[in-house]
Amino acid sequence: MREENLAQRYAQALWEAAKEANATERVAQDLATLDELLHAVPELLDFLAHPKLDLSQKEAVILALQEKFHPYTLNLLRLLLRRGRAFLLPELLRAYFQVLEKAGGPVLVLVRTARPLSQEDRDRIQRSLSQALGREVALEEEVAPELLAGAELVLSGRRLDASLRGRLLRLKRLLGG
Repeated sequence: MREENLAQRYAQALWEAAKEANATERVAQDLATLDELLHAVPELLDFLAHPKLDLSQKEAVILALQEKFHPYTLNLLRLLLRRGRAFLLPELLRAYFQVLEKAGGPVLVLVRTARPLSQEDRDRIQRSLSQALGREVALEEEVAPELLAGAELVLSGRRLDASLRGRLLRLKRLLGG
């Protein structure tokens, strides 16, 4: 089974369980925190997904999050570790927010920029998008140096390119090159 489909199945199951317990927003907060943690410490995913490292060491890391995370989030993380599927986490996080969005939750927007956004820029973009869309927005940030400057937004399967690279490519096409 493809990783994307597997991640979607886990995300759907987590959302359904969280919905029954009226905890979809809490689990979403946990997953957003986990996403920030994975971006702040990229080695964490490598550690959790490494097949030769001891499971008890990996579970000890997850247990350190016990007081901060909902039991459903912790159970999902333990399940992924025990089945050797921690590598699915990035895709699973995206899939959960897509499920949440379809159910009327916040709209997931991927913001690609040449450099990391400051918290002030991130908040400004989030507010602007929330006002424009009329819904709450959950931002996922990705650094893409090839954009040179500006940003690229991906929401609901559509890409909006306001990067310098995109502008230069459009200009090149316009000039016939």
